[in-house]
This record gives sequence, structure tokens and C-alpha cells, in this order.
Amino acid sequence: MLFKSRGFYVDLVENKDVDEIANVYNSNKRFLLSHMNKEKITNEWILQELESMKEVGFYSCKIVDRSSERIIGVLDFKVGQETYLSLLMIHYDYKGKGLGKLIYQSFEKYAESLESKCIRIDVVTDYDNSVLDFWIKNGFIKYNDVELNWTGKILPAVTMKKGLK
Repeated sequence: MLFKSRGFYVDLVENKDVDEIANVYNSNKRFLLSHMNKEKITNEWILQELESMKEVGFYSCKIVDRSSERIIGVLDFKVGQETYLSLLMIHYDYKGKGLGKLIYQSFEKYAESLESKCIRIDVVTDYDNSVLDFWIKNGFIKYNDVELNWTGKILPAVTMKKGLK
């Protein structure tokens, strides 16, 4: 286990988790359509994504509900002086309950414990304004506009950063 908080814990994804990880992605249909032009991803896609993330030094993690032991989210990041948070995705059924904020705050404490000086995120700007608002409310500041290549699709985005203590 990498870190935990009230009601959940975060740990590395294992091959046995692929079905549940795919379920988290597939519950977020609007995300898939916007980012990948797909309505559904496969277990094979998840396995390829896990391998490619590992090759470039990212941790691919599962967010697990402690009471049910169900995977309720995905967290991908790379630790450094500037920790890069690539993905924080919650199963659609768990959205709007404050869980994203709780998970992010726990992640921030974890990054601080590893002596990171800041956290960087890239937020797609033509997807959902509430996502950008979420990061602003959590103390992130816009640095510059960028284009992301997400599985072959070019997406307009903004790089945001937050300094840590």
C-alpha cells in the first residue's frame, strides 16, 4: 500500500486488477469519447497502458474502497522534485461525493512525504470545465497552454502546478 485515508487506500495495480480498472475507465464514457474517440476500452488496452506507463517511470495505481475492497478509481503519477500527476479518475458511480478531493489531498501528503517540491498536472480544456475548476479549487495555478497526444488524439490542454511545503 502506498498511502491511505478515510475510507480508501491506494496501491499499485496488479494484473489481477485489470477487469476492475477497465470498469473504472468504461464507467466514464464521456472521458473516453473526448480523449480517445472510443466508447469502451479493453483489458488488452489496459495491459498495454500499464506496460507503457511502467517503461517511462510512472506508478499506475488503484484506488480501493476499504469497506468493499472494490477498485473505485485510478491514479497514475511519476515522483520527482516535480511530481507529475497524469491521471486521477474515479468510477462514475462515486463522482460528486467529495472523494476526488479526499484522494487528491491524501496524494498531496504522499508527494510531500517523498520530498516533492510541487505537483504538475495537464488538464484537457475542451472536455469538462468542472475538471479545471476542481484543480483550481485545490490550489493549482495555470502555467501554459499545451497540446497532449492521448493515444494518438491531439487534445488542447493547460499545464498547472501547485507548490508543496
